[in-house]
Amino acid sequence: MNDSRNISCRVAYSIPLLAIACIVLGAMEAQGATYYVATTGSDSNPGSSASPWRNPQKCAGSPVRAGDTCIVRSGTYTDSDRNGVVVYVNSNSAAGTSSQPITIKSEVRQGAVITVPSTHSNNFGFYVTKPYYIIDGFNISGGNKAGSGTHGIILYSGASGMIVRSNTIHHIGRAVCSNSGVFTGVLLGGTISNVVIEENRFYSIGRRQNGESGCSTTAFNLDHGIYMSGGSNTTMRRNVFYDIVRGYPIQLYGGTTANVSIYHNTFSGKNSTGIPEGQVMLASTIKGATIRNNASHNPATAMVATHNLSASNVTVSYNISTAKMKRVSSIAGVTFSNNFEYVTNPGFIDPSRYDFRLTSTSHALNRGSSSGVPLVPDGRPDISAYEYSLQNNIASPLTPTGVSAQ
Repeated sequence: MNDSRNISCRVAYSIPLLAIACIVLGAMEAQGATYYVATTGSDSNPGSSASPWRNPQKCAGSPVRAGDTCIVRSGTYTDSDRNGVVVYVNSNSAAGTSSQPITIKSEVRQGAVITVPSTHSNNFGFYVTKPYYIIDGFNISGGNKAGSGTHGIILYSGASGMIVRSNTIHHIGRAVCSNSGVFTGVLLGGTISNVVIEENRFYSIGRRQNGESGCSTTAFNLDHGIYMSGGSNTTMRRNVFYDIVRGYPIQLYGGTTANVSIYHNTFSGKNSTGIPEGQVMLASTIKGATIRNNASHNPATAMVATHNLSASNVTVSYNISTAKMKRVSSIAGVTFSNNFEYVTNPGFIDPSRYDFRLTSTSHALNRGSSSGVPLVPDGRPDISAYEYSLQNNIASPLTPTGVSAQ
């Protein structure tokens, strides 16, 4: 562990050389400390590489503070203190800052497995109520208690400035046969802002449907990939969603959401019942949203569905769909332009095996808009979670790893 905060600096400021040394030590401190967690560790250890902690909950407590990184080594981790949460960033946890976020990271992408518990009325993999944390590279699944509110990651009031990156979130609530409860990959609630959810893979989220494994249920639209209920200035980009058909891959519902950017995502799949009808649900009050450069594969009816929507300044443009773009002919407050509908073959490598990378002849190549999105090497971006010119050079969970829907 490289923790410069243990080094004191006693300087007679009349001596320039010592003053310079103090400045250097201050710069070292700004880099933050690095702590480690491993299944072979102990929470009484100092959290160093040689003597790691045992549970990732330690990443949310003392001595971790702004600018620090907590690296979780490969293995399976669950609720260590039996409160229904694997990692709870609560009122006693440190807050990060915009320049010094706190990073909780899997040492090997998807090597650290977070098993959501199934013990309480509410169960979470990560529950964050403090600002400026980064959750990076975890494999998150589980949470099979009927009637519960169960989420892979929940970001609640206070959790502004969050980044959720490069995680695989899957099989949340998949063993449940019940009409009650809500199961989601990532839930954003309360008054939060400036959240980025990027380069994640969401799949097989939600309870069993009627007739599945002998289950009898009428619930069909309660379980989602990303569920945003209120908040502002949130970006959801370059995520892949499939087999999320017991609800919506992305749902904006409840409260007021403002300035939401949904771009460069890939959605695939529909329920055999035809309900839900879309892959992006827009509902309640939305004041400003940009939905751009997304690929919609095999939706039940359309990419975008709405419910009791009061919208202003919402634009849906430069998206591609194998069906319609919107479920109804027009939606007040929502403008559709430059979209590609009924594209029979969008040009994925193998959607039957959930490989949504693009082929060299894909209809999505260079048809996206560069407005408001990061630049790409070959100029105009592709309409997809993947950029063809980069996709084989990016080590991310967007690239298939042999997992499948169930």
